[in-house]
Amino acid sequence: MPRHKAICGTRLYSMLFYGVIFATLAVGGLVFWGIRDFRKDVATVAVENSTRGMAGAVQMLVNAVARSDSEMGLNELENLDTGYLRKTCAQFFKQQASLSGVMVGDGEGILYAVTRGDKGFREWLPQREDRDKVSWNLLKKDGSITSFVPKQAGDVSRLNAMFADEFKHLEPGQVNWSSYYRLYQNGESWITASVLIPVGNTGSSVMLSFVMPIDVIVNQLAHAEHGVAESIFIYWDSGKLMEIPLASGGQVAGDRASRAVQPSEAVNPAIRRAGELLAAKTASKVTPFRFMVDDQAWWADLEALSVFGESMYIGVTMPERVVFSTLTSDHFIAVGGVVLLLMSGVVLFLLRKNRSRIEAMGKRQDMATTPEDVLRLIAGGESSRLEFKQTLRFNIKAGKNGREIEQANIKTIAAFLNSEGGTLLVGVADSGAVTGLGDDNFESDDRALLHFNNLVNQYIGAEFASYVNTAVIEVQGEKVLRAHCVPAGTPAFFQKGQVEEFYVRSGPASRPLSLSQFHEWLQNR
Repeated sequence: MPRHKAICGTRLYSMLFYGVIFATLAVGGLVFWGIRDFRKDVATVAVENSTRGMAGAVQMLVNAVARSDSEMGLNELENLDTGYLRKTCAQFFKQQASLSGVMVGDGEGILYAVTRGDKGFREWLPQREDRDKVSWNLLKKDGSITSFVPKQAGDVSRLNAMFADEFKHLEPGQVNWSSYYRLYQNGESWITASVLIPVGNTGSSVMLSFVMPIDVIVNQLAHAEHGVAESIFIYWDSGKLMEIPLASGGQVAGDRASRAVQPSEAVNPAIRRAGELLAAKTASKVTPFRFMVDDQAWWADLEALSVFGESMYIGVTMPERVVFSTLTSDHFIAVGGVVLLLMSGVVLFLLRKNRSRIEAMGKRQDMATTPEDVLRLIAGGESSRLEFKQTLRFNIKAGKNGREIEQANIKTIAAFLNSEGGTLLVGVADSGAVTGLGDDNFESDDRALLHFNNLVNQYIGAEFASYVNTAVIEVQGEKVLRAHCVPAGTPAFFQKGQVEEFYVRSGPASRPLSLSQFHEWLQNR
């Protein structure tokens, strides 16, 4: 038989042993990384849902201000006449006490603006032919109108340019939140929410921008359902942020709930760290990100309120632990790892205990099973792993059955068991001629196999029967008994009465070992 098959047989145990180790590491790694990825997905979904919920709560503000119901009748503006706009905006201010101002304009800039003041409303009326030129009116509570010159009118041309740019980018149905108008020179303290409104039957639209203090958003978010989020904040591209005190707790000290601050000034440590990462551009504003605070893992996510331009974001933070189930906890991973190691240890122990049998199973791949296999063996001649015997029990010279013939066969089997294994072919002459089992005169193939197995049990021991595989194969019209042996896990002695002999293979022959040689064999084994 080809040599590589024998090598494969002797390596079966090693393949199984190291295969278990590799499988343990592979399964452990897959489970560990799988749970980590699952945990990441769970945390990502949870924090994104909270952020979207917060953003939805903010979007409700403009819906409340610009709702098109029967009371307000704002499916569209009827016209852009100053009197009509003045009346419509008055309705806005009456319905929404938190509203600070309203601006109406198109792709060229602002057409009309009005803001709430202490003594009434201040009206901004740009000229249609040159919108950078503005006249101001004071709309008093008694209904009178007085012209005045404001102390700070702002950069009109810049405001018109930004308003026109926002109009060009805004799509129907969108709401764009921004703070870059800085209408009152207070930076992020004031915000605008802009929507498109159709104008009569003209087929054109104007942009309606509602001006509100940031406190309106703060109050809306503080009382909104915040899911798993433990803290909420507003973030601007300028790098500033504003902490939102939740109604259920987490109050922000002082006036920091109504003004934007640098991340380093934030009271909440999670918001502070998230803001620092965002300002340093080491965290993404478009995907959730993970960070550490006092050796605890946190997640943060932002949802953009602005459609374009200088952006405003709603941000939430949450500790990683709040979304982990029992099956994804660190404790479960540790326990699972220990269980996996224990199971692998048990399997390796059983493999070790049954090493000889496993190796024997592998080496049985080398045995001849067909007439062609037998002929290939015969063609190779006798060797340390192959021996020919012409008969099993019949002494050809004496002309009768003899125990010496039976014992010679079993000594060969013992030698194979104590060496590297091998095959005994009974019914083959020393010359390689196939003579068959005819001289042994067995009634059937089964009787021949039974007789051979009884000899193994008698002279070596029944416990070694599992290391010997026997079969009768018809070769060239003659019956040949093939006995394939694999190395035994323990020494196999040939027992003749009270005498025990120990045989090993030495080339194509079996030779007995003396006591000292046997001792040396044991040490080498």
